[in-house]
Amino acid sequence: MPRRILVLLAVLLLSCAAWTVQAQETPPSLVASYDDVADMILSMRSMEVNLVRTVLAGHFHAAEAYFTNGVFDAAAAQMALFANEGDNAVGGVRKRLLEGGHHYNAEGEEQGVFEPGFVVVDRDAKKAILDASAALRQAETE
Repeated sequence: MPRRILVLLAVLLLSCAAWTVQAQETPPSLVASYDDVADMILSMRSMEVNLVRTVLAGHFHAAEAYFTNGVFDAAAAQMALFANEGDNAVGGVRKRLLEGGHHYNAEGEEQGVFEPGFVVVDRDAKKAILDASAALRQAETE
């Protein structure tokens, strides 16, 4: 009888040890779901860049059309919107992202290359575009 108890205890201990090893492992389905979330988060970065580039393209084409038609004040306004990566409504979205802790160009912001929340237009480009916009406005008034 004692031998049967020893065997039973040994089997019980081994099964407990196996259960403990399994309990320390994250279920594969949960890992797969988390991996999918990581893919989604990382793809959002490229989606944000593409969205901002689309906003910029709209302002660029509008500025070009206004300039071609001799409506220089409107062309200058569109250039300013391009320099600011959109209008106040877009700026509100950017502010919301910043307040939520999303800094697309965090490293560039720390280095002073990008203004907080900006995705494509860096500080130097913004200044050059705004200077050109001001010059266009000035040229039209003369």
